[in-house]
Amino acid sequence: MSTTYLPLLLAGIAVVLGLISVVLFYKVVIAPSKAELSSTQAPTPLAEQADTPSYKSQPKTSSKQSKKPTQQCLFVIFDTPSQAINQALGEMLAVKNAFYEAELGAFHLPPGPQGYPIMLASATSPGKLPPLHKEHKEGEHTPVQGVSILIRFLNTRKVSRNPEDLITFTHEVAALGGKILDAKRKPITEESLAAMYRDGD
Repeated sequence: MSTTYLPLLLAGIAVVLGLISVVLFYKVVIAPSKAELSSTQAPTPLAEQADTPSYKSQPKTSSKQSKKPTQQCLFVIFDTPSQAINQALGEMLAVKNAFYEAELGAFHLPPGPQGYPIMLASATSPGKLPPLHKEHKEGEHTPVQGVSILIRFLNTRKVSRNPEDLITFTHEVAALGGKILDAKRKPITEESLAAMYRDGD
């Protein structure tokens, strides 16, 4: 009987081993290949989703850049820097309620009739003005050699068509005894002033 059942036993073992090998083959070869296919296909919509915000964000970035404040600048270089000019400039700034920012060494004037602020800084290194608006001993501060007068604004057209605040204040500073220079530090001309009105056209 043992010889009769032996082939059947061996056949049963072979069938079981065959089933085991089929299961292992499926788990090791077929299942991972399906996972790879799904993983290669799945990132496509994710990539599209990732790309979509970047495309959408570009117009936002450009709109922010378009709203970035533009800067316009004039210079006044004093012919003969002196303590008298320091005092006169300090009095002028005090009358105009200018705010002194010690960290920058600059004065900020409140917005004038045209509605934009003006900043006054030193035109020479290290680029800081002393607190001229405060009372101080004569000779305490080195005579200011020159100043830069800047405006910052959001609406380029509005200010370019109405640069009176900048031009008027610059003339007032120059009346203390100095020459007006343009943004490139060249002597100002009537054409240069007229060009400031055309910038927003």
